This record gives sequence, structure tokens and C-alpha cells, in this order.
Amino acid sequence: MTNVLEKKAIKYCLENNHRLTKPRMEVLKIIISTKKPIKAYEILKKLGVEDVSIIALGRRAIPNLPDNAEELIIDFNDLKTITFPKIDHVYLSLGYPLYYQNVMGFMSPTLKKNFYKVDFTYQIEIARKAKNSGAKSISLVSAVGADLNSWNYYLKTKGILEDEITKLEFDSTNIFRPGHLMGNKKRLDIVFADMVSRTIDPFLHGSLQKFKSIPVKEVSETVVKKSINCKAGIHFFDHKDFKNS
Repeated sequence: MTNVLEKKAIKYCLENNHRLTKPRMEVLKIIISTKKPIKAYEILKKLGVEDVSIIALGRRAIPNLPDNAEELIIDFNDLKTITFPKIDHVYLSLGYPLYYQNVMGFMSPTLKKNFYKVDFTYQIEIARKAKNSGAKSISLVSAVGADLNSWNYYLKTKGILEDEITKLEFDSTNIFRPGHLMGNKKRLDIVFADMVSRTIDPFLHGSLQKFKSIPVKEVSETVVKKSINCKAGIHFFDHKDFKNS
């Protein structure tokens, strides 16, 4: 099995013109045998073609980083003791792994606790540290329907985070609210959600258009374009912005 994974890792690097190092080889083998992050990974790839320097935060090494990126491996449970380097713009796209029914608001008390820790606590701590390290602007990938007063715990948490992020008063705050992300995972519940979205999307017009599904890559492209050319103030982006960017 190891030899097969090594061959796949080497092939991936050669096909994508990426540097192949021993540490990266080991990471690629792990990713290939399990899964890789989606939204944050796609944003990194899009940033990789821009004339910027990138610092990617992660719990473990990230394979296939752009040449203009370096990684900072951290313990998210120990964020308060970590010193961030000087940065200009921070991107937040963390997310606790959930099933479709969880996103619809059905969570156990334990799941709520774990979800809140990742989607709110980790992200607001990173935002605060980034602000203290000189960041002038921030981009947050949230969700359509985010509302701190929602009965849905998923949307409520997203809304609370948005509210706290805006209170940090970055020069430019950019909040992206995509609908269901198409092509995000190959799990059965996500495949079902994709089918539902394809069925109802044609009927979503006017004020309901924002609830339409969107491919992951279109979200990442919009996040990078809007943040590279960010304007002062607080800005919200939804489906129409993803399709017209």
C-alpha cells in the first residue's frame, strides 16, 4: 500500500509542477489515503497565482502549497500562547466536519460544543491575534442565512461569529455567505444534498436567489478577487457576487 501511495504522490507533484520533498511526500501519502481540505485549500491555490506572500495556518503540514506560501503548524487549542508574524490580510475558513442534517440544525449537545469550539472560538481567536499582528483586512467564509438570532444552531453560530468579527473593526471586513457548496465531498449525505440543490435551484429567484448552491471553486475565486481588491468598510457577498465576480 505504501508503494502505491508514494507513486500517486510523485505523480501528483509531477503533473502539477510542485516541489517534491520528503516531508511533502509523507503528507501527500496521508492526504491521498484519506481526504484533503476543500474551501481553505482552494483559496490557497487561488492565492498562489497572485503576487502576494502567504502564511497558511494548520494542525499539520499542507501538501502542494504554492511557491509563495509558507506554513505555520499550530495547536488550535493553544492559540493564546502563539505569536503570529506581521500580516496584512487574514482569511478564515475553518469548519468542524458535519453531516447534512447537522447543518439543518440537528446537533447533539456534544456536537454543538465541538462545533462551536472550531467554528467560533478558534476563528475569533485567530482574527484577534491577526488584528494585533497588524492585519488591516479580513475575509470570512460564513454561510447563507447566518443569523445570531436563528433557532438553527449552525446558522446561529455563524451569525455570532460574523457579529464578533465586525466588532473588531478591521479597515476592511469581507464576509462571504455561500449556499450549499457543490462538489465539496463525496459522502452520501452530500451527494443527496447536491441532488436536492440541482432540483430546487432553478426555482430560486429574487430574494431567494442567495440560497442557490455554488461550486467550491467559484467561492474561492470570489474570496480571493474581492479580498485582493478589498475596499474599506464591512461588505457581505452572496450568490450573485460569486456568479458575477
